[in-house]
Amino acid sequence: MLKKTAAIMTIVLLMSCGQGERSPRLVVFIVVDDLAHHTYTHYQALFTGGFKWLYDHGVSFDNAHLEHGYASTGPGHFVLGSSLHPGPAGLLANHFYDKRVGHDVYCIEDSSAHELDIPANSVSYKNVPGSTFGDWLKARSPESKVIGVGCKDRAAILLSGKNADLAVWYNWRGSFTTNDYYTETTPAWLHDFNREHNMVSYRDSLWTRSLPDAIYDQYAHADSFPGETDRYLTDTYSPVFPKGIESEWDDKKVFSEMGSRPWLDRMTLQLASKAIKEEGLGQDDVPDVLTLGLSVMDIIVHYYGPYSQETMDLLVKMDGYLQNFLDDLDDQIGLEHVVFALSTDHGSLPLPEHWTQVMGKTGGRINAVELNAARDKAMASILDMYGTHDFILRRGDTYFYDQNSMTSLGVEPARIDSIIRSNLESVEGIGRVYTKAELLDPDPEDRNAVRLSHMTHPELSPDIYTLLEKGWIYRGPYGTSHQTPYDYDSHIPLMFSSLGFTRTTLNDSVQMADVAITLADILNVNPPHKVDGKSLKSLLN
Repeated sequence: MLKKTAAIMTIVLLMSCGQGERSPRLVVFIVVDDLAHHTYTHYQALFTGGFKWLYDHGVSFDNAHLEHGYASTGPGHFVLGSSLHPGPAGLLANHFYDKRVGHDVYCIEDSSAHELDIPANSVSYKNVPGSTFGDWLKARSPESKVIGVGCKDRAAILLSGKNADLAVWYNWRGSFTTNDYYTETTPAWLHDFNREHNMVSYRDSLWTRSLPDAIYDQYAHADSFPGETDRYLTDTYSPVFPKGIESEWDDKKVFSEMGSRPWLDRMTLQLASKAIKEEGLGQDDVPDVLTLGLSVMDIIVHYYGPYSQETMDLLVKMDGYLQNFLDDLDDQIGLEHVVFALSTDHGSLPLPEHWTQVMGKTGGRINAVELNAARDKAMASILDMYGTHDFILRRGDTYFYDQNSMTSLGVEPARIDSIIRSNLESVEGIGRVYTKAELLDPDPEDRNAVRLSHMTHPELSPDIYTLLEKGWIYRGPYGTSHQTPYDYDSHIPLMFSSLGFTRTTLNDSVQMADVAITLADILNVNPPHKVDGKSLKSLLN
């Protein structure tokens, strides 16, 4: 149970102090990957642990949205950490084609970063075009510590920033890791943690449901529902509980499948507690920051959908894991010294089968044969007209033009736009084909274009961008996805919590870009440059 109750006025004073006055000892920013607002509110009545504590001691914003149009992990975490829209900054996706180098790049790749004694990819914030609220704190208070912990490397890194003291993430090879961008030597406590949580030992573990069957029937669709992905005992299609580890899976497969089991989120929270203890976060009046990326939700939603029994059970378990984390923080620091933020990087469309069969809405999965035929027809028309279409590079349903080649060949870009648009928009489920010019100067009445403009870079973005109709996805034949500006992807939960807060729900229209600048304001620091969000601190008092 939480013990500290006597110092409520401390947080009230912390939250109302001005520049140069006291800040909380620790800010903890929790990001649950793919926790759409519609998903969170649907299961909220089931929460009795950490989610409930944060809500009961929090100011919740019920009308918070991401405003950058392309709902994805990298851009979402970038905005949450920096208060910048990702497009103008140049962070366009998890992986995206970079015209400057002529190939696809990973949003946090850094060839100068190398693994230490635990396998790790070459990643860091070094080449990311921004900075985080933790960086702003470090600039004002170098003795402050900023640590990022996450399941995904991009979650740990994009939230914690360029000057983080440490970022730690799961390497999908059985260990949590870091690299030499952050430290010359792997912390001994990280080695200890990996030994204590030997993932090979999970071979005999079974994921079973936590609540009575009747409650799952009340809140979720059937355990075996059309469109769900079957990842276990696949001889017969049976995406049902329980879920374990198949005996023939090698260690590599076991390590990769940990991302689709609740156990990885539990370990990530336990690792965060260990980092707080071993690095001495929140132990004095010099403020520190912990960012925490929980990513199992994203994988589970992709496989089974937000209204699946798997997603429901994961959230019920996560509620308990978060309570254990809060109890540990209370023991180590005292919750009266901590301010929390809770949000997500994006939401998701329900399974198209749930969307149409249960919710009675129009949608579905794009027919790949029809789509490929439309693409081929467009390219054939351009070939007939100009004798070549080598001046076009396609990445999925985005198209990049080689403007120099087009000029030398006398190609009119508007004609190319028209050919591609007319063919793609003939495909069922394709909603609108935008040109880059339309997104750089969007019609203010077109909400989708305005949101997508925040995802558009004048040099790096594609010349043609395809937007699906509401309720449609490319993914098939199983699972679901995100990436659109529609509310199921853009509407996010957002709350700021502390022991001294009284439960409050606000309907002010706010955006994802408001989060980092608000946390900076709570820490009494300012960004060194203009940001796209505004501080919500005045609404928390």
